[in-house]
Amino acid sequence: MSTLAILKIDEISRYTGDDINDEYGRILGTIISVQSSVDGRVESVTIKVADRYLETIEGERIKIHDGKLVVIPNWKFEASRIIENLDRAYKRRKALDTISGQNDLPSSVVEPMKRRLEEEIKALRIKADEVKKIINGRVGEIEDEELKVAKAIATIEISYFSGEVGEKGYTQSMNHLRKLKESISEEKRNAKEYLEKLDKTIQLTFTENKEVVKPKESEENKISQVPQSNQGSLIVKIQG
Repeated sequence: MSTLAILKIDEISRYTGDDINDEYGRILGTIISVQSSVDGRVESVTIKVADRYLETIEGERIKIHDGKLVVIPNWKFEASRIIENLDRAYKRRKALDTISGQNDLPSSVVEPMKRRLEEEIKALRIKADEVKKIINGRVGEIEDEELKVAKAIATIEISYFSGEVGEKGYTQSMNHLRKLKESISEEKRNAKEYLEKLDKTIQLTFTENKEVVKPKESEENKISQVPQSNQGSLIVKIQG
């Protein structure tokens, strides 16, 4: 899982005035402006949300998909970043264990590196727990949305079958509700998948790595390790 590339102003300026969606096909608003640094890297995008207010989204959460600008949900962005960092920390710790086991470098060099990495891993664990709370919070919000959608479906169906709402109104309402139900179900499924990935990565990173690579023995060392009892033994023959 790699970090998304930061977009440049030249890549997305043509989308100004267009709608912007999230990864689940929901329209978030209209792109009003794009803020970038002097090197052209997109720092943030300002969108107008349903003619009500402006919202600023970090440039790192923006990507181009199928010719459209798409916003990565905050929980997914944070989860992807922490999973990547934990995976990198795990690989670095394995590398340090290998170096330490081979005795190629003095401990005065390796040990400070180990201590620094362990401190960084501890900080990542705290961040990982925070991200898990964010994802679980979003799952809770989605479940509330699912309940609201179910109630809306029940209400429109009652109105339709009782003759209070016509065919056109019923069809249009049900199309909107079905689309919303699908999008929030997909996000919920995706959020749970990322929770599982995060838990597995945490477990892997914080499992004690007991395998230490031992240095190879030279032929000279093997010879020197021959038991003394077999070296220079004296045989005495006793004649009767």
